[in-house]
Amino acid sequence: MLSWRSGFPERFFVTVLLLKHLLCGPPIPPSGVLSRHILCFCAPLLLLASCIGPPKAPRVREPAWTWPGLTERRVSVNLERAAEAWDAMQDPRASRQEKQQAEAAYERALGFMLKDWARGELPRDWETGTVFEGKKGSYAVNLQPGPGNPLEVSPASLDRLILADRVRISRDCEPVIEPGLGVPVVGQVLHSEELAAKYPMMPLNGAQLTLTAVLEFDPPQADQPRACHLHFYNPLRQPKATVAGRSTTLAANYTASKELALNDGFLRRFSLTGLLFPDKVLDDAELYRLEIYDPNRIPVVFVHGLMSDPHIWYNTINAIYSDPELRAHYQPWYFLYPSGMAVPATSWQLRQSLEQARARLDPEGDDPGMNRMVMVGHSMGGLLSRMQTIDSGDGLWNAYFNCEAEKLMVSKSTLQRLKETLRFEKQPYIKRLIFIAVPHKGSSMADRGIVSRLSTLIRLPTDSMVLAKEIVTGNIDSLTPQMRDWGTFGFVSLGTLSPRHPYLKALNAQPIPVPHHSIVGQFGKGPLEDSSDRVVPYTSSHLATGTEVVVPYWHGCVEKPEVIAEVKRRLKQHLRESGKL
Repeated sequence: MLSWRSGFPERFFVTVLLLKHLLCGPPIPPSGVLSRHILCFCAPLLLLASCIGPPKAPRVREPAWTWPGLTERRVSVNLERAAEAWDAMQDPRASRQEKQQAEAAYERALGFMLKDWARGELPRDWETGTVFEGKKGSYAVNLQPGPGNPLEVSPASLDRLILADRVRISRDCEPVIEPGLGVPVVGQVLHSEELAAKYPMMPLNGAQLTLTAVLEFDPPQADQPRACHLHFYNPLRQPKATVAGRSTTLAANYTASKELALNDGFLRRFSLTGLLFPDKVLDDAELYRLEIYDPNRIPVVFVHGLMSDPHIWYNTINAIYSDPELRAHYQPWYFLYPSGMAVPATSWQLRQSLEQARARLDPEGDDPGMNRMVMVGHSMGGLLSRMQTIDSGDGLWNAYFNCEAEKLMVSKSTLQRLKETLRFEKQPYIKRLIFIAVPHKGSSMADRGIVSRLSTLIRLPTDSMVLAKEIVTGNIDSLTPQMRDWGTFGFVSLGTLSPRHPYLKALNAQPIPVPHHSIVGQFGKGPLEDSSDRVVPYTSSHLATGTEVVVPYWHGCVEKPEVIAEVKRRLKQHLRESGKL
């Protein structure tokens, strides 16, 4: 099975061959010859991609068979070691150095104990009060707390438990690790339809929770197992906890969970499928959150661009967690969508997902965080974000049609779809936009003949094909002169990114009513006004309003340090202007 982590077939041929020859400007053969070469070269890959489809959500696997009693013995040994270290930590006669050594021994033993217990039995199958017999005594492990506590997570809700220091972090990412008491772990809750219905916006590859394990021991009791209490704290909501009667800072690893959530290869497999076969991932198009919802934290929604996926935001999101102020006030979300769909249609999907998230997470509409939302969009994702902040009026409708909606010769479902995508109201709780290499006025790459030919390979969902066919074949006189020659190409993402598409002119006629900031790429030297990021010209990314920062990179610059620094700068500005700092 092909995967984006291998990177060779799809990304090599599609990205290198298409982008290098079409966008980077070296001599190219006649368009007909290039078309045949590319189409013949890519056809087997596209056929294979059509068979593969989107990745499937991971399933819960029972632990591998172990030697009978081995898990219990190993857990008992490490419980004894943890208990001895715990007692040394509480000894008032111990020196500071001795207590530090005892704490290190305690955390080492606790880590081994958790790994062994999770290896032998799923955390959700653990039972509170389980007694482990050791050589020097027995221990009864009580699980804390009951389900539903936002400050702690019960192991009864976890499918897997992974020590954070066992997660391999990408080379280009600096781990965000906070010192303190306890063992940082990642608690995995794998996706299912039942859990997704109960917990809105649960990621398809499961929830990867940032947790800190702490095991508290009661004083020994004669002729009874020594009681101990296992906590899994949520350090995002509770960076300190009362342990042994004292307020104690908790250790935390904020990167390990984001590595598993964003950068394990799962999301990357949506890129090509979402571009060429959007019908295969359309049902998965929605907002997803990375942590337990916090009504006080501000959602910052990340929206990827064409032939991309949310994994591109990994470094940016990690940088947010690296800053204590940003970590305390923001909760990152991402929007996953098939980028082969037209911008107005995908914008409607994003709008629906935002409204559903608000209805399910904040039905009263009074959560302080939800009412200060920020959106960060790269490339086409910036257009989707921009469309959430405007009232369409009749501008977008008039860009497509020269008549009223009721005069169109289309089915009721098509008419309803057109009204939803071209006439809408702004989402008033979105208070700031950050644009990264966004083609506000389009990109000339969409006008190249080969791109138009390649767009015919995009397999739109059935309802979108019906919509396009009904409009093009039965309502040609109802289309504006600018739309009549577009055909179905005007209803896919590549078409709506053309500078000639009337939708963009109508969109740019609408002022952006919230503070906004542009990050523009300049690849190479020369006058800024004549430059581009090799995909989007400066004149398209530039806005006469808002702030602007130019970075010396090409279009795919989201992971560059200057870009991340500017995003962080604007998020802090948002906190200051919201009275949070």
